[in-house]
Amino acid sequence: MWRKIATLILRNRVRIMIGLIAFMACMVTCILVLGVKFTTSNAQLMPYDDPVMQNFRDFQKTFGNEANIITIGYKDDAMAVSENYQRFNAMTQEILDIPGITGIFSMSDAVKLTKDSVKGGFKPEKITSETEKTNWNLVRQKIMSFPFYESLMYNKDNKATQVIVYMDPEIVDSKQRISDVLRINKMVDTFEKETGIRLYLSGMPVIRTMNTEMVKSETAIFIFASLFATCLIFYLFFRSFRATAVAVSIVSSAVITCFATMAILGYEITLLTALVPPLLIVIGIPNCVYLLNKYQSEFNKHRNKIKALQRMIIHVGNPSMLTNLTTAFGFLTFIFTNSSTLREFGLVASINIIGIFIFSILIIPTAYSFFPEPKDRHLQHHKFNWTNRILGWMENLVINHRPKVYQCVAGVVVVALIGIIQIKTSGNMLDDMSKKARFYNDISFFDNEFGGILPLEISIDTKRANAVTSINVLNKMDEINHFIDSLDVSSKTLSVTELVKFAKQAYYNNDSAFYNLPTSQERAFILNEVRNTQGDNNLIGNYVDNTGSKARMTTMLQNLDSDKLSDVIEKIQSKLVQVFPQEQFDTYVTGVAYVFMKGTDFLTKNLIISLSLAILLIAILMAIMFRAPQMIFIALIPNILPLIATAGLMGYMNIPIKPSTILVFSIAFGIAVDDTIHFLAKYRQDLIFFKGNIRKSVELAMDEVGNSMFYTSVVLFAGFSVFLFSGFIGIVALGGLVTFTLIIAMFSNLILLPSLLMTYEKLSSKDFTEPDIDFFEEDDLKDDIKDLDINDLN
Repeated sequence: MWRKIATLILRNRVRIMIGLIAFMACMVTCILVLGVKFTTSNAQLMPYDDPVMQNFRDFQKTFGNEANIITIGYKDDAMAVSENYQRFNAMTQEILDIPGITGIFSMSDAVKLTKDSVKGGFKPEKITSETEKTNWNLVRQKIMSFPFYESLMYNKDNKATQVIVYMDPEIVDSKQRISDVLRINKMVDTFEKETGIRLYLSGMPVIRTMNTEMVKSETAIFIFASLFATCLIFYLFFRSFRATAVAVSIVSSAVITCFATMAILGYEITLLTALVPPLLIVIGIPNCVYLLNKYQSEFNKHRNKIKALQRMIIHVGNPSMLTNLTTAFGFLTFIFTNSSTLREFGLVASINIIGIFIFSILIIPTAYSFFPEPKDRHLQHHKFNWTNRILGWMENLVINHRPKVYQCVAGVVVVALIGIIQIKTSGNMLDDMSKKARFYNDISFFDNEFGGILPLEISIDTKRANAVTSINVLNKMDEINHFIDSLDVSSKTLSVTELVKFAKQAYYNNDSAFYNLPTSQERAFILNEVRNTQGDNNLIGNYVDNTGSKARMTTMLQNLDSDKLSDVIEKIQSKLVQVFPQEQFDTYVTGVAYVFMKGTDFLTKNLIISLSLAILLIAILMAIMFRAPQMIFIALIPNILPLIATAGLMGYMNIPIKPSTILVFSIAFGIAVDDTIHFLAKYRQDLIFFKGNIRKSVELAMDEVGNSMFYTSVVLFAGFSVFLFSGFIGIVALGGLVTFTLIIAMFSNLILLPSLLMTYEKLSSKDFTEPDIDFFEEDDLKDDIKDLDINDLN
């Protein structure tokens, strides 16, 4: 088959080049016409019908989007200077004028409640007059007489203050959110330059926007960085600008096709799909290494360029196809998960990995058929050099010191298993973000001064109309409030109870001594006044549904580690069940922080399943190739060992299991198994040629494929090492762990794999010499096949 493919490619080289140019023009057109967008919404980690997601949607339907709050904080004595405070108030007014901003909650705009003697109920009045607004100390002094604002607007222990900005929930998942947040960020920067006062900006719209902006900037940076790193190593090995240019054209075509694929499928660029273009680059370069190494090796034998290209396709085409298919299948297993984010990532990656193989097998032979013959300097790397010395050392270990190899492997496994026991999981949504980024440091300010910034919501369904404002339910909710506050991991909990306390204080002429829940005697007249407060002045509208049967409780969690977050939520859920019996009430916990934690757990389980499927697919492929049960184990052991070693390293280095790190195993396994297939494919060919002599087959396979395996491993190290410079901690971990895994995989495939083959010689030889199991075509293995000449192409 591959002889026919080689002939077809070389005899139609002009048509193929024209077709490729036309195809790339179509891809570029798709990108320009359809556009490729960066995501503006949160990644959906769980399926639509998961109970956690159903509760989250139900909550948003009842009470609206809870992640629409932006906070601006400060803690500086200079704010007491009248001029500075006036500038700050002017800035907040400018923010309020932004179309997507619906309101601002600041000390200058804070209100108190007064009884409305005309309409009944309460009406809001500004606590400070217009003339008092410029006096920061006076404003703060007046605000502090209202306990409702404590820990919500000011920290009573110091001068830390925050302003709450409300964004229109309708634009939270749109591009307008990004532009509005960037405008606010620019205003904050301007204020800081003019006054020298440090402001802190946070909230979920800010976190998501800054996260998106980092993804945008890093996508382009990593594409070019990975391209530069891999191509530099490629050039150092091959010493040819022409070869490097061809490699660049192949990976560039793959990257363009990747973006076009996302545009055609309507996918947005997420943190995961942004990894696909750099992945294609580091996966595509090894294809070029194997093909060009074989081409130069063949040319070095007989100095016939077209014959060398033909034999390059025949002998490397099939293993390359298999390696790319296995890598693609490894990513394709993600489509069997219930996460839309993973499905998109897996589909885009798998399609384009197959695409980069097609580009490689078409572009290299057609381009080189037009190029001049390689010069001697281009072939120097095939002669004895430092890589040959390394491979010679490895070959000596395989032939003469296999017991030591197995002892080292056993030692690695034991040490790794001890590390694996220490691995933890992480469901913290801020865990992957750069600790050096300004917006991350701003989060720490709100954690320390106001209790947190990550929304956690509680929904309470009384199952009875207007039951929320009953004294019994209010007391139960107040008990939950106090319990959450006692955990000391969140901001002040807001609910209808705090608003009723606020109303009671107003009823008693705003005496702060009366900031508590009404007694049974006070209930009737105070709650009646609360219910009579309608329209824009409705006190409980945001915290009670329109039937009065459902209530919400809102708090902002600190940036907790996964174990602490899980423990806190478990305690809250247990307390809810205790205070609100399930026979009478329906309660659940939701919010961005909780949904992300549960989504991480769900994603981790699905990634483990996809990795297991990938291993199963590879096992099936090995079974088809060799039809010998022991070969499945011989092929898998060298690729599972690096995964075990990496898991152990994660335990020792306290790197938790999370979506970004567990992805390491799927990516590294899919790539590392490529070397195994290339080695076994060459070994299989030589085994038939030497009529079952395993030692000679292993030695020749190491001599001919070893260089390419070493080159590709170094290229992959360079390609993935660029991720170490990411602003996302998770991407840094991914880059470092994949690099480590591939280093172990290289030694495993060049030392452990041939060692296992030679150890199991007696078990293997019988099966391998039977002609009916030949996975390769007979013609593809012969040297006396009809060779093409340059005249055959004209």
